[in-house]
Amino acid sequence: MDTERYIVAIEIGSSKIRGAIGTRSLKGVVTVLGVDTEPLNGSVKRGFVVRPDEVSAKIKRLIFKLSNRIGTSKKIKQVYVGISGQSLHAEEHMISRDFPEGTLITEDIIKHLQEEAREMPIAGADILEVVRTEVTVDGRLRTGRDELMGSSLKMGVKLIVARDELKRSAARCFQGGLGVVHYIPTALSTAYVALSNEDRQAGVMLVDFGADTTSVSIYKDGFLRYLSTIPLGGQNITRDIMTLNVTAAEAESFKVRLGSAKVMGDESNITLRGENNSEIKSLDLSKVVKARIEEIVANVNAHFDYAKCDRKSLGAGMVIVGGASKLSNLTELLAEKCDIKVRKGALRQDMLLDVASQSKSSDYLQILGLLYSGRENCVETEASSIDDEEKEPVVEEVPVDPREQKAREKEEQERRKRAEKERRKREAEEAKKREKERKEKEKEEKEKSKGPGLFGKVKDMLRKAETLLDDENDNY
Repeated sequence: MDTERYIVAIEIGSSKIRGAIGTRSLKGVVTVLGVDTEPLNGSVKRGFVVRPDEVSAKIKRLIFKLSNRIGTSKKIKQVYVGISGQSLHAEEHMISRDFPEGTLITEDIIKHLQEEAREMPIAGADILEVVRTEVTVDGRLRTGRDELMGSSLKMGVKLIVARDELKRSAARCFQGGLGVVHYIPTALSTAYVALSNEDRQAGVMLVDFGADTTSVSIYKDGFLRYLSTIPLGGQNITRDIMTLNVTAAEAESFKVRLGSAKVMGDESNITLRGENNSEIKSLDLSKVVKARIEEIVANVNAHFDYAKCDRKSLGAGMVIVGGASKLSNLTELLAEKCDIKVRKGALRQDMLLDVASQSKSSDYLQILGLLYSGRENCVETEASSIDDEEKEPVVEEVPVDPREQKAREKEEQERRKRAEKERRKREAEEAKKREKERKEKEKEEKEKSKGPGLFGKVKDMLRKAETLLDDENDNY
C-alpha cells in the first residue's frame, strides 16, 4: 500500500496551462514528480475559457504527460484546478449567532458557520472560498483555536467570489472521466506558499503579475484583508511591442530579453534584431514597455486607497510573483512609485519540499500552491495490478502543520543522537572491560610460564619438611 497520496493540479492561465503531480507523505512532505506546460493563444481571456475544446485537448495532453511519471499501473482520476480572472475579488461579510448562556464555542461550530456562508446567494456570482477573519465571543477576541464560553458569536469572513461563468467555463474542459476535486483561487494558494506567518502578521501586499490580469492581495494581523484583480498583465506589454511591426513571438522575446521597467541612465538608440531578422530601435522598445508597465504599477498603487490601507502599516512590504514580475527593474519601479519596500516572492522556508524541487520553486509558486492545497488522493491503482493480494485498509492521513513537523523531526534527530551517544559509550566501556580482562589473563599465563619465585621455592621446602615429619610420626 502506498504511504503517500498523489496530488495532481492544473492551473489554467491566459498564456499557458500548467500541470503538476506530486506526492504528499504522511509527514506532510511534498515531493514534486513533474511539472509540464502547454501554451495557449487566445483560448482563455482574463480567466474565462472561450475555446473549451482546445483547452480540453491541452489538458488531456498534460494528463498524459503527468501519467507517464507514475507508471502504467496508476491512473489519474481527479485534479485540483486553480482559476483566476478579472471578476475574482473578495467581499466582506459578518456572521452573527446567539447561543444559550454558557455555550462552549468550539472549532466545529465555527467551521459549520463558515461552511454555511458558502451557500449565501450572490446574484450572478459563485462563492469559490470562504476565508475567516476575526472571531469574537461575547466581545472577546478568539485567538488560534481557543474554545470560549459565551452566548454571542460574531465572525468576519471574506467571500472570494467571481462571475458564475468563470467556473462553468473551466468545468467544460474536464470531461471523459476526469473529475475536479476543488476549484481553488490561485491568489489564495499562491499566498499560502509565498507568504510566511510573520509576513501575514506584520502586513504585506502580494501582487501576482499574470498574462492578462494582475491580482492584489493584502494581509494584516494574520488575516486576508483585501483581494481584487486588475485587468492588465504581461500580454498587454507584448501587444504594445507588436505595434513596432514585429510578430507576437518576437515581441514576447524582446520583452523577456531586453524589456525594462525603468530607463537606467542614458540609453543609446541602437538597432535590435529579432529572431526573424526584424528590427526595432531600443528607445522605441523602452518607451513602449515603460508606458504600459507604469500604467499597471499605477493601478497597483491605487489599491492601497481602494483597500483603505496605510502602506506604512505593512511591515513586510510588497511581495511580487508571476511571469510578468520577471521584467527587469520592476522591483525598483514599484518601490519608487508605491513608496514601499519590494521583494520577489519565493517558497516559504518552512514549506516541506524535496531538495530536487527547491531550485525551481520560485518559478512554480502558483502550481506549488495548488499541490500544497491538495489533500485528497488523485490517483488510483488499476485493478489488474493488484492481482489477488488482499487489499489493506486505507489509513486516513492527518495533515501536519509544517512548523510542527519540523519541530518533531528536530526532536527525533536529537533523540537519535542521544541514543547513538549512549550506544557508543556502552560499547567503549565493554571494550575497555574486555581489554582489562585480556591483560590480566596474559599476566597470569606469563607468571605460570616463569615457574615459582623465591617465595614459592621456600613454600615448597616447608611443605616437603612437613611431609617428612608426618611420615616419621606415622612410623612410631
